[in-house]
Amino acid sequence: MGEVRVEILVVNPRTGARSEPMVALADTGATLTVAPGEVLERLGLQRLRPVSLRLADGRPAQRDVGDAVVALNGDSAPCRVVFGEPGDAVLLGLVVLEQIGRAVDPVQRRLVPADFLL
Repeated sequence: MGEVRVEILVVNPRTGARSEPMVALADTGATLTVAPGEVLERLGLQRLRPVSLRLADGRPAQRDVGDAVVALNGDSAPCRVVFGEPGDAVLLGLVVLEQIGRAVDPVQRRLVPADFLL
């Protein structure tokens, strides 16, 4: 089994400004999507507030969040994004995966359609 990486775009929902494509790790262990803070600032996204989170290695951290639209493979979803700091990985979090109806197939290393749960 391995990592699943996908190309995403981040869009400012107020202005329509779009990021360059970036490769993100599809991480079902991450709740939110993480993008470099400098990219989000360049798009004009506002930092709404800091949130407490836990890094993959278990350390606690704080990062700012803002509202964006994340697009991949012709689909998109409005979501809260984390302003990543230098050294943070670009992550496609579970919230966006669920909103666009995709699951991670770690064997084939791709996203696959998933049913929505009610």
